[in-house]
Amino acid sequence: MADYDGLTPGQVLADASVAEFIKSLGLGIAEAQRALDENSVQQIAEFIEPREGLGGRTLLDLGLSPAFYHYQHADITCSLQLSLRVQKDTSLGLNLNGSYSDNSNNSSDSSESESSSESGSSTTTETREANVRITTASNGALVVGGRNFALTGSSPAERIRNLQNALTTTDGTGIDRVLYQLQGSDLDIQTDASDSEVKTTPRTVAFLSGGHDRGIIRVGKNEATDYTLDDSPATSASTTAQADLAAYAAHVASTVAAQGYNTRHIAPNAPVLQLLFETGRHDVNPNSYESLRNLAQAMRELNFAVEIEGFADRQVYASNSDALNAQLGNNRANEVRSILIANGAPSNLITVRPSRGDRAAADNGDTRGRDNPNFRKVDITTPGRTAHWVFVHARAGGPNLNGVTPDKRGDTGNENGFIHLFRPSPLNLSGKSVTIEGTNFPFRGTAAGSFAANSPEAYAKNLADDINGHASADLQASASANVVTVNRKGDEFQLTLVTSSNRDISLSGTSGVTVTTQFSRTRSSSLTRQNSGNRAVAVGASLDVRYARQFEMNVTGNSSISARLVSIPAPPQFLETIREFLNKEGE
Repeated sequence: MADYDGLTPGQVLADASVAEFIKSLGLGIAEAQRALDENSVQQIAEFIEPREGLGGRTLLDLGLSPAFYHYQHADITCSLQLSLRVQKDTSLGLNLNGSYSDNSNNSSDSSESESSSESGSSTTTETREANVRITTASNGALVVGGRNFALTGSSPAERIRNLQNALTTTDGTGIDRVLYQLQGSDLDIQTDASDSEVKTTPRTVAFLSGGHDRGIIRVGKNEATDYTLDDSPATSASTTAQADLAAYAAHVASTVAAQGYNTRHIAPNAPVLQLLFETGRHDVNPNSYESLRNLAQAMRELNFAVEIEGFADRQVYASNSDALNAQLGNNRANEVRSILIANGAPSNLITVRPSRGDRAAADNGDTRGRDNPNFRKVDITTPGRTAHWVFVHARAGGPNLNGVTPDKRGDTGNENGFIHLFRPSPLNLSGKSVTIEGTNFPFRGTAAGSFAANSPEAYAKNLADDINGHASADLQASASANVVTVNRKGDEFQLTLVTSSNRDISLSGTSGVTVTTQFSRTRSSSLTRQNSGNRAVAVGASLDVRYARQFEMNVTGNSSISARLVSIPAPPQFLETIREFLNKEGE
């Protein structure tokens, strides 16, 4: 039997094959008709048999013939009655009982007694962030907890850095860190100065040259080599093979340094440049700009790629320390990248690796924690380099780099020798200028502050002052060392302020200072517990689950057939055929 659980009565009735039942009744009537016809045909033998009492004649001769019977009509009646029941029962029984007593003399086997006295409290706070927008032309103020911090300085970058310093060093502000980023516009900047003296991008103007002679010695083989450093006066360094290539490269660096040069040995996997930062700051020290300028020029000439990664020491906050320190590391790396590009380094040769924040300090066993300058840094490495490099810088008043040998500039092999040489010449940009968004600014090399006349720094400071003093130009500029960053007056600095203080700090701004996100209100949780006395607790529970399924089906039915038989004479053709047969038999 089919599984009728879940079927409708109509589906069950279809499964009962009622059509087959009716078909069987109809076929039964047809079988009866055939039997009657065969019986009539079989009687012919009696009707054609000669009989003595009839004078040898047959019944057929007397006009008699067998009768045929035919069902004139048949009525078939069929009825079915279906009864179907499916019953499912699920029952759940839960019994809980318990008791509580403060009687310390309870001796029940099913109880557990405890006597305790506990008191204590705990409080937790979260590091919170706020966001502020300041237009580059703003001279307004940021109001922190009712105290005004005015923007002071002659350039946009100076005003932002002064604000950063004031917020993080003034007692009572509650602000631990300030990160910023300029959302600058791309501008049309063109110059008629040579590319070797002035480099422009859509946001910067950089003045090159300056400094002293410098070069890079490639050390690819551990073999004795004589290096000519200057041909007037004649200055050279003779080296001998060492225990291995690394030892030989260090030997080259020390031997050249002994001739009056500054040298730095760079192993293949070591950073070619490492920059250090102040605690919580990501602006590059102006004293590092010359090293970045030198590196950018070497990248452009030698076409080698660099990777930049920013780090942080272990500045610990109430929460989010990892994310905040990684954000600081990324800001430091991006600042370095911008300076390299401003000085002519191809952007496609620079990759910024995501900062690991302070994890590098922790992984290297840092014990100084939040005040470790060795991890407030950016490392610049050269992936894929196999040779050692020795950076050589001429000192003021010492020998220069001129007529150097072995001269391997343009050689891509692995031989020992100079692969890069830069000999600066004084900048003389008289009559040259830069045009920014259609406004022309002549270059001025007059001494500016502590910067000597015609130095890259003096040209940069003078250009920034000229841009900021041109009211109708709708431009603002900031000079850092030899680089001038230019933007529209409507461009904004995005500031992120961080606090781990659990007090409420309100922010507001005036004249171009907009607070976009306030510090969230302090969220803290505290817990105080005091318990004493004797307690006894007994708990009992029982669970009873029952499931029952019952299925019942009844199918009943009856059927009837009513039929009317009619006698008809034998067909004339039939009787004629019989007579013809008998006549032939008699001949």
